[in-house]
Amino acid sequence: MPSSSKLSPYRTDPTACEECDLLAPATELALGEAQHCVRCGHILTSHLPDQGRRPLAYGLAAIIMFVLANSFTFMSFSAKGLGQEMTFLQCITTLVNEGYLFLAAVLSLTLIGLPLVYMGSIMLVLWRLDKPMHSKALRSLGRLLCRIKPWLMVDVFLIGVLISLVKLMGMADIKMGLSFWAFVGYTLLLIKTISSLDRMWFWQRLFGQTEGRELDLTAGAREAGLVVCHICGALGELGQHSCRRCGAHLHSRKPGGLGRTWALLITSAILYVPANLYPIMDTVFLGDTSPSTILGGVVLLWALGSYPIAAIIFIASVVIPLAKILALFWLCYRVQTGDGASPLGKLKLYRMTEFVGRWSMIDVFVVAILAGLIRLDNLMTIYPGPAAVAFAGVVLITMVAAMSFDSRLIWDLQQGERERE
Repeated sequence: MPSSSKLSPYRTDPTACEECDLLAPATELALGEAQHCVRCGHILTSHLPDQGRRPLAYGLAAIIMFVLANSFTFMSFSAKGLGQEMTFLQCITTLVNEGYLFLAAVLSLTLIGLPLVYMGSIMLVLWRLDKPMHSKALRSLGRLLCRIKPWLMVDVFLIGVLISLVKLMGMADIKMGLSFWAFVGYTLLLIKTISSLDRMWFWQRLFGQTEGRELDLTAGAREAGLVVCHICGALGELGQHSCRRCGAHLHSRKPGGLGRTWALLITSAILYVPANLYPIMDTVFLGDTSPSTILGGVVLLWALGSYPIAAIIFIASVVIPLAKILALFWLCYRVQTGDGASPLGKLKLYRMTEFVGRWSMIDVFVVAILAGLIRLDNLMTIYPGPAAVAFAGVVLITMVAAMSFDSRLIWDLQQGERERE
């Protein structure tokens, strides 16, 4: 028999849209329903089934799969009578041995450290929901969950593995070990863990609903003298320093303004040049070294007839980083010059740049996989190239730039134009 918590409606908190700042009232949601911002369409909260149990179950299963993914052979490679096996962790240890500590740290954090912290924190908090736990520790763990979520890149790594397979199929015999299939399970279960928990529901269960408010639903939070918490969605008074529910620092607009976004974009644009000019990997075959740039790898795959994979790498590693930099430059310029036209179109462009940015890490992961797998000393060995570090820097910095850009500034311009009319 379904539990009453599954069938009972979920009453949301009064809040404001974190993307356009429009106030939204408290409302009741049936199971499977979501509350959207009426102005920009952003999902404010959702009523998901069994939120107290499903993330716990998925998280535990994902951790088991992670252990299995590190217990057996991940992939094996054989050519001309020589073979090499690779474990999952060998992708990282190879980078450390070759002196690429920055890349090793990126892989360690995005594939192991942060996902395990995320799942462990969810399991600990949900397990202790009905038990006493220090409120400061609960708030710290809850804020940590919200902040590290964008940096979980296990799914991107899995796509990188599949692209590596296509690259190697014409060169040698490739076999997938038990750890590969465990890693597929780990990836799918991590995605289910993330998608089965709603942020607002989570904070309500920890510290209860926020106080009811009479809201002007045609106004933004700042116009009404309010500020929305970007961690738990609670409303506070303008000028209030920290959220009363989750303890996060409150700010009506993201600190640093456009200046921080400009600085990050310029840095990423500078790094984009060596990322495409220098080799992203070096292949040593029978003593001869053959460097390969990102575009060179795309051309080679196209020549070998791997058109879909060549297109994926070209789009993910060349088009998306450049398009993201140009899109954010354009958005910053439009906001700085006071252009308030088509705010919804600008917001959709921003959402797209924020969503696709992490997928550019595919090429970095491909290099790590190939360098960890192909270590046939006298026949062929692949080493990461200097462009791998620059390219990883481009991806990470553009992600931070997108996070530092405040989309509410777009709607502030429209409000300013209405006031002048």
